[in-house]
Amino acid sequence: MAKSLQEEAKCPVCLDFFSNPISLSCAHTFCFDCIENWMREREKSTLTCPLCRGVSEEHLMEEWQIRALTLLIMQHGPLLEQSLHVSDAILRFQEHMTLDAATANPLLVLSDDLRSVQCGKFLHNPREDPERFTQLACVLGSPHFSSGRHYWEVDVGEGKEWALGVCKESVNRTEKSVLSSELGFWIISMKGETIYPSSLPETSISASSDLDRVGIFLDVEMEEMKFFDVKNDALIYTYRGLSSLEPLRPFFCPEQPGEGASGAPLSLCP
Repeated sequence: MAKSLQEEAKCPVCLDFFSNPISLSCAHTFCFDCIENWMREREKSTLTCPLCRGVSEEHLMEEWQIRALTLLIMQHGPLLEQSLHVSDAILRFQEHMTLDAATANPLLVLSDDLRSVQCGKFLHNPREDPERFTQLACVLGSPHFSSGRHYWEVDVGEGKEWALGVCKESVNRTEKSVLSSELGFWIISMKGETIYPSSLPETSISASSDLDRVGIFLDVEMEEMKFFDVKNDALIYTYRGLSSLEPLRPFFCPEQPGEGASGAPLSLCP
């Protein structure tokens, strides 16, 4: 979509963004200078279109809509491009992140390097801590974010039930609350082959069958967060209007145990 919009804003003669665009009677649009040079080179009294060779019998008409589109794309093209897939511009904000063991539910098992978590069936660290989630089998990431742009990727592997995103620093960690944006959770939850954002009203998104890595881009100033299917280079979902009045924390909720001893892990990617 971004590339097609950019092509619409380019002159077919010079292949650059329109400058003083004008439209001929055949509806093809060009830069004014390109048409002027085209007429000068041919030394003809009639104006023929460089594309279809149709003779223009009407006055040239300035295309203010195209002028406006061109200006917007020239100003915001990089943002438009990065909004649709994981671009180099987004990767510049990649964070080195670890899991905050002090917040982990006692059922969770964290790796020694604090970059992978999975849910077991037995309590591993029942010590009480006011920072710890006691009812939800989840853990927060570190650092927290109060400003700026941040990007991280999570390997979800073969897990079919997990949740990822961010939450407010102040979310209730001792009650089994609903993971909704109204309560300070901006996440996507995977259940089977369907993804559910935590926004209301409830919506659902079909997940790619080979989804195994999720990219998360948070722009605190813009109060916006995007989720990407990294392997397929595709946008999954966008949140707008996140609260930036208090720090936001990365949120991880791995798959619950099934027949085996533990659920599939979630791992922070290098």
